[in-house]
Amino acid sequence: MKITSAFPIIVTEKLTESSSFYEKLGFVAVFAGDWYIQLVWPDCMEVQIGLMQPDHPTQPPLFQGRTMGEGSIFGISVDNAKSAAEELRAKGFEFALELRDEPWGQRHFTLLDPNGVRIDIASQEAEMSDEYAKDFLMPVESIPA
Repeated sequence: MKITSAFPIIVTEKLTESSSFYEKLGFVAVFAGDWYIQLVWPDCMEVQIGLMQPDHPTQPPLFQGRTMGEGSIFGISVDNAKSAAEELRAKGFEFALELRDEPWGQRHFTLLDPNGVRIDIASQEAEMSDEYAKDFLMPVESIPA
């Protein structure tokens, strides 16, 4: 199996509001139907997100339930979390979790989308404690940013 992309699909009654949120974040809609919207990151087309209305008759019952934000995290890796936080704050985003450094070497902050999905934006650039460094199964410098 060769994977070419991977993306979450958020099933929501807030299709327009959710699309606007992700477009403000920087995603671009490449398909916008009345019940499904596909968005991609313009500089990296493999980074995508789908938005779908619940209970749509074209979808099997398995796909018709609504996404519950609690417990859903959409992780986005960036090269510099501090500059990303500054950029998004300037665009008017409110942070659910302020920019912070973690002992496992991650610098990150978190937004909430209109559905309560946590958007965790992170970079691997903070100081890593020895406690966490020993648990990495590959060299830290090869961890994707």
